[in-house]
Amino acid sequence: MPNPKIFWFAIAFSTVIYAVIAYTRAPVPPRPFEESLRSPITLVLYGVAFLSFIAAMLMAGRLPVHPPHKKMIVAMAMFEACAILGLLAAFLQQDWRLYVPAWIAALIGFVREFPRDEVTSPLL
Repeated sequence: MPNPKIFWFAIAFSTVIYAVIAYTRAPVPPRPFEESLRSPITLVLYGVAFLSFIAAMLMAGRLPVHPPHKKMIVAMAMFEACAILGLLAAFLQQDWRLYVPAWIAALIGFVREFPRDEVTSPLL
């Protein structure tokens, strides 16, 4: 198995690319942030992102997947879903700022899943 830190970095860096895409698609939002935030579709996407975040926090360590690095990848994918849902909200509302809260949630999850040595890994 290649170094799990390589997978971690690749998935975490993909969210930086999403941020650049969100910003380049709508550098000047057409409405105030509060108006974009209150849109029903934005609230639904944020709700699903929140559920994905909670599911990743609660379920990733309990998945019956072996070896442990696969659990990390599954958890990282679930946290990345938060960022993707934020990106979708940013696209639909043409407001790059909507990506930021979902991205922060994903980054919190990524920090939690940073690969450690086999002895101290929380995924064992």
